[in-house]
Parts: sequence; C-alpha cells; structure tokens
Amino acid sequence: MKFYNEVSNVLHYNIQTLNTILGESSDFQAREITLTSINRKAAVLFIEEIVDSNAIQRYIIEPLLTYNLPHFKTDEELLAFMESAVIQSKNITRVEDMTLASSELLAGKTLVMVDGLNTFLSTNTTKWNARSIESPKGQRVSKGPDVGFSENRSTNISLVRKIIKNPNVRVTTKQYGTNTHTDVSVMYIENIVDKQILETIYERLENLQLDAVLEANYIEMVLTKESKSFFPLMLNTDRPDVIAGEMLEGKIAIFVDGSPYVLIAPAVLVQFFQTPEDYYIGKTGLVNIRLFRCFLYLIALYIPGLYVASVTYHANLLPVKLLVGFVSQRELVPFPTSFEVSVLIIVIIAINESSTRLQQNIAITVSIFGGIILGQSAIESQLVEPASLVVVSVAFIFVSVVPISSMRASAAVITLSFISGGAALGFYGIALLSLVFLLHLCSLRSFGVPYLSPFAPVVAHDLKDSAIQLSQEEMTNDESQFMKEETVEETDEA
Repeated sequence: MKFYNEVSNVLHYNIQTLNTILGESSDFQAREITLTSINRKAAVLFIEEIVDSNAIQRYIIEPLLTYNLPHFKTDEELLAFMESAVIQSKNITRVEDMTLASSELLAGKTLVMVDGLNTFLSTNTTKWNARSIESPKGQRVSKGPDVGFSENRSTNISLVRKIIKNPNVRVTTKQYGTNTHTDVSVMYIENIVDKQILETIYERLENLQLDAVLEANYIEMVLTKESKSFFPLMLNTDRPDVIAGEMLEGKIAIFVDGSPYVLIAPAVLVQFFQTPEDYYIGKTGLVNIRLFRCFLYLIALYIPGLYVASVTYHANLLPVKLLVGFVSQRELVPFPTSFEVSVLIIVIIAINESSTRLQQNIAITVSIFGGIILGQSAIESQLVEPASLVVVSVAFIFVSVVPISSMRASAAVITLSFISGGAALGFYGIALLSLVFLLHLCSLRSFGVPYLSPFAPVVAHDLKDSAIQLSQEEMTNDESQFMKEETVEETDEA
C-alpha cells in the first residue's frame, strides 16, 4: 500500500496507514471514541504490550469522554486546549509525520487524534517490563553498597543521580541503531569534564553506523575502533558507586538502554585493578591490597611461561631437589611441557566458560568434575605432570583477583604468548615478549590519555590513588585532571 508521509485530516486513513506501517501487528490498538460536545470522532492509538493501560484509561480516555469541550473557531485553538486542559500528562508533543508517529508508538507513546485535524498529540505512557534492582554481579564486594544496574537506562541514571546531587551533572540522550533505535545517554559533570574528550565521544557517536545496538559493547567497539589492542580502553561496570566515583574524577559515563553495564571513558591500566572495597575498608598498617592484587596478576602472567622455560632450557638453574622431582614426573608423560601447559590453560578456560553459561546446578557439577575428577584422572593416567597442573591452577586463581572481567580475558592471550616464547627461546623469549608488551602498553592511549598513566609518564599528582592508595581526605578533596601528551586526533593518527 502506498501512503503519503504527511498526516492526513481523515481519521480512518491515518489509522489504516499506521496499521500498514506496523505490519498489521495484533498488539497495535486503536480505541475510537466520540467527543460528544463538539460532535467529532477521535482515536487513541497505542501498542498494547509496552504501555501503561491504566494510565491511558485514567489520564487520556476518561478526560476526553467526560470533558465538555467548547467550540473553537480554529483547529489550532482546539489542539492547544486539549494539550493544556484535557489530556493529563506531563509531556505532550505534536506529531505531523507518519514515520515519526510510528516511531513514537514503538517507543511506548500514545497518540491522540481528532477527525479533521492533521496532527497527532503524543504523550508518554511507556511501561517496559524490567527486573527490579538487584545486587551487582560483575563487581561484588564484601562491604559497601549492594546495588547494581539493571537493563533500564532511566533507572540506571537515577541511581547515579541519587549519589551525585550536583546541578552541574549533564545528561544527553540520543537513539542509535537504524533498526533498534536504542537510547544511549552520555552523562558527565560539566565543570570538571575534559571538553576535548567529550567532543570526541559525541563526534564518534554521530558517525556511528550500526543496524543494531543491543549492548554497551557495541558502543565500546565503535568508540575504540582505532585501537587493535586486546587491552580494554574503556572501563565497564554494573555498580552505580563506581560510576559516580569516576565521574567525580572528570570521566564520562555512557549508558545504553538494555545493558546493565555502563561504560567509562577515558580508562587507564591501574583502574582495572581498583575495587570499591579499596575505599570502603580501612587500611591497616602497611597492607595495601591493591598493590598485592597487581603483584598477583603479574605472577599469573609469568609463572606458566617461566615454568616451561625452566624445564625446557634452564634446568641447571633449578634447585637439585626440585629438578629431581620435575625429571621424575617427566619420565612417563608423552607430551612436551609447553604443549601440556597450553592444553591445561585451554581446558580451564573451557571449564570456566561452560560453568558461566550452563544452568547453576549443572555448572557446579561441571566445575567439580572438571576441576577435581578430570585433573586427578589426568595425573593418574600420566597424561600431565602434577607440577604443570599446580602451576596452571595457581595462575588461574591469581588472575581471578582482578575485579574487571575484560582484563582477565587479556591475561589468557599474554600467558599463552609467554608460554610460546619460553618454549622457543627460554628466558630470552620471555624477556623479548615482555619488552614488546611494555612498548605496546606505552603506545596505547585512551582518548588521548596515556594507558600507563600516572606511571608513564610519571604524574606525581595522580600517584596518590594508583597502585598505592593514600588517605581518603587526600584523594577526595582534590581536583582531578588528565595528563595528555597529544590531542585525541593526533593519537588516532598515530
């Protein structure tokens, strides 16, 4: 059916046109009524599953049926009177385009039209089904707020606003995805945000060309598409308190409707080792859990590669008793140590992936079977060395102390690279790869901010809340700023 995009003044034609645009969907409803006081037909249009039916009945249909409308000389006066005195809604807009009218319906809006007028009145009656606020799943803590984001973007923004009651907080929302029309909101604090980074984010979002935006990762891939690194250049979290803390440091938060994870830009390496507990649990003596966390992560990256290099090329550097134990284990194992350790790491990754995605009761069974029974059986059948299983298990446990999952994923790539380097050139291969990774980290920029900041380049001002954490008073009562060696444009060109 061919139709004109302009709204007609014939009521039934408009209803039929919208019905055609929506594919004659069964949940599209057109409630026709008669405005007896002016003897005109009217219609209330909505999509049944995504609106609040009680609100439509109480604040739109009942006022239209019961209000004694006076006779007006012009249609403009009638529309204005219905907006101001009849329809009871906090936000009413006029729609004079059929394509826009269909988009309003799909967004959960309700359209009101009077026969003889070529304008729809659109009012917000959206009621999306969403889960209630629950505990965060991505970053759990033993002490602190136990509130996590949900899939509702508006709810997530309200949780952050509840923490930061500041008139300088700004939120801008726009739809992206030619098929999904997903709402994406950018949130920041006006007086402390880096304007250049903010403009860059807006520019890249404007150039976004995607058919669908289903999750925050879609936006992250577009904003960081210039980088080919396997290190994450944006932080994502499902905790409102983390977002609030980052915004107070001048960072920018990006909310995507349908995703319980919110993006933060820019991000530096040390942020991925920070947890809310660092600020909620008082420090005792010289104990610094964050520094200890970084140290364990570093050990997890190196220990499998160092083990392979030691057994393969540098056995003479091992203590005699330890060497005798390794040699006795190697006698009956048919595979090279490098192959054995690599397969064990892949098996542990597979067990972790399956336990994450299977049903909870089955996941527990798979974890126990894979972690205990399979490991014990592999040792008894002399397919792997006990020492190899211990090394890989320790590495996996140490990596798990990192609170952000995206950084844990990067560890698998680095660990397998060190195993390959150790198997090929021993300690020299590991040293060479370490230099390559260090140079790569030094070259990375997150929206112009050096990824190794505040260590490379050294920014003494920001060291107070890096690997070593100072007092709360010194960290919170201070103005944050970003150290940029070049503009964002120069970073992208490089």
